[in-house]
Amino acid sequence: MEIDKRIIELKELIYRKHSLEKKLADINDLYFYLKDKLRSLVYKLEDMDISIKELDKKSIIYLWYEIFTSKGKKVTKIEHEYKIYSNLSDFIHPEIIELRNKIDNIAEYEKEYKQLMEEKAKLSVESEKESDDRLLKLIDETVKYKNRIRDLNEAINAGNFLNSSFKHLVDLLNQTKDWDSFDIFGRGLFLSLTKTTVFKSTDDKIKKLHYLANKFTRELKAINFYMDLGIDAGDILKYVDYFENQLYDDIKDKDTIVNTISQIKDAYEVINKTIEHLKSSKEKYLKQLIQIEREKDSIKQGK
Repeated sequence: MEIDKRIIELKELIYRKHSLEKKLADINDLYFYLKDKLRSLVYKLEDMDISIKELDKKSIIYLWYEIFTSKGKKVTKIEHEYKIYSNLSDFIHPEIIELRNKIDNIAEYEKEYKQLMEEKAKLSVESEKESDDRLLKLIDETVKYKNRIRDLNEAINAGNFLNSSFKHLVDLLNQTKDWDSFDIFGRGLFLSLTKTTVFKSTDDKIKKLHYLANKFTRELKAINFYMDLGIDAGDILKYVDYFENQLYDDIKDKDTIVNTISQIKDAYEVINKTIEHLKSSKEKYLKQLIQIEREKDSIKQGK
């Protein structure tokens, strides 16, 4: 029946509310932290007579180039810190709006679900009640497993996007560590490259790197909260901490930039292992979901 099909669709959408509210709570905490952090950094930059407007215009790769070629003399650690937190904030705000919109839509789904359940109750006859109750329990299990699989897919996708950005960063840094004096002083050549499509594409990926690492850890926390898969988000968080606190010191020195490459390569491997763990867990949920679907078919055929 069409009414049953729609009821199941609505149950799946409504069940997402728990996961979405958890994610919104986590990202709201981050948002308020970022507001305080950026406010403090802006005060410091203004005291140093550094133009926030001009800093906002600079790409993150260009900033790294300036740090590297001047050994940190042209770009302070505070400027770099402001830039990475500002970039992160730019991505966080749209995600908050998206999550809020999804949660608001669920209120409408809940109204429609209640209405359809009342209609279904009027149509049901007493002889069907027992099998309907068993079927409803299985439907609830189906909804739960489908949403768990959806959460796992979102985490897997976040991990894949993160590793793609890591790969671009490693490629960029591998080129940087081999720069000779001609490359370093070839400022005109570098500035011309900043106008190319390839440069802009790479800069977009690097700009998003911090956000993707942050998003992946939040996805893992949400999964652990509901599924208890034993995934240690701390293994990823330490690379987020490196990006925020140590990266500047390493890229301003040609000898220590290899440490950055090593850190990112290690992170790449950790994330790959985490993604494999997520995929393995997804397979288990899929098997359980298939078994539940078989039980549902058996009940329907017995009616």
